[in-house]
Amino acid sequence: MAISQAIWSLDDQEELQPAELVSEKELEDLLADHIEILDKNWLLIGRQVRTTAGKYIDLLCMDHDGDLIVVELKKDLTPREVTAQAIDYASCMAELTLEKLGEQYLQFSGGQVTLDEAYAKKYGAVLDEDSINQNVKMVIVAAKMDDSTERIIRYLREKYGVDINIL
Repeated sequence: MAISQAIWSLDDQEELQPAELVSEKELEDLLADHIEILDKNWLLIGRQVRTTAGKYIDLLCMDHDGDLIVVELKKDLTPREVTAQAIDYASCMAELTLEKLGEQYLQFSGGQVTLDEAYAKKYGAVLDEDSINQNVKMVIVAAKMDDSTERIIRYLREKYGVDINIL
């Protein structure tokens, strides 16, 4: 069973109704400006990142270990196909070199900051080419999760140790 969260009014002591998003872009803009909503230890390294398959990852992040995190956004209920989409994107990112990641970040920062500089500022460490991108994690962010998506994600995590989650 999925864990659900609710927002409550302290004044009225009642659960607030969720607001609907107009578009996935609205959610993407919010999370790109405040990636700490998902994880304060993530470094955002790109938006709408084109994969080798010609598809676009909503948000691409990196953690302190140098592992990539593919973030797929859905403004409504998750379709069961979202897990295949996230896995496809992760498979495209798995072979990215530090050089390609650096190019991606430089483009994302508008040529202002290198990935090495951003990583050093965020984590206080030097980006190590040997440890970069050893694992690609997947996070699906959605307003609601359907039962089949929950079953698939739970199965992949428990049976095969796949690093996929949904928020």
